[in-house]
Amino acid sequence: MKYGFVRASCAIPAVCVADVKENVSRIVQKAVEESNAGAEIVVFPELCITSYTCQDLFLQDSILEEAKNALEEIAQKTQTLPPLFFVGLPISDGSTIYNAAAAIFGGKILAIIPKSFLPNYAEFYEKRHFKSFNAETAKSKTIFVSEKNPEVPFGTDILIQAESDFRVKVAAEICEDLWVPLSPSTRAALFGATIIANLSASNEIVGKAEYRRLLLKSQSAKLCAAY
Repeated sequence: MKYGFVRASCAIPAVCVADVKENVSRIVQKAVEESNAGAEIVVFPELCITSYTCQDLFLQDSILEEAKNALEEIAQKTQTLPPLFFVGLPISDGSTIYNAAAAIFGGKILAIIPKSFLPNYAEFYEKRHFKSFNAETAKSKTIFVSEKNPEVPFGTDILIQAESDFRVKVAAEICEDLWVPLSPSTRAALFGATIIANLSASNEIVGKAEYRRLLLKSQSAKLCAAY
């Protein structure tokens, strides 16, 4: 943070459906570009490691394992870059699949934040593949990623605190989480979050961009936080 400002970036790579290897390459390339541009926080779209539109491929163990391995690869390949990165991926706790955001810094996976509210209307049918995370009934736990990252904090009540500046407290939520009356970011702000990262793969329809911008401005003002 300089003079009370943090430089944040929304990074949007062109992803390939279910081509995890190619998506990792493009994510890492974007990460380097945004870091070189001076970004301190870089937010990628939800499910960017696999792409959002994998449909029933999300139910295959092979793509879930690929996504988990890809997360570690991204962490390793960005370990010398200074920003805090958020990337989206499907992840399983062994019995349930979640649409999740992973926070990466200095080569480490700091946390995995699952999506709380799943759209299941119009062209969306996330409940076919994923489960909602309910912060009211579920306590934060750890989720196994690998031997290198055996116990990664998992839940929606996670704040990432900058060691260099106590004012920088970052929380994350995913797309639809913002479009509900009581979003996870509202609870995060009550516990001190000053920056909210939202990983979204929202589609383009007439009037949606303007409405979304208004929603973001309103939430930022209401929470007294940068969104």
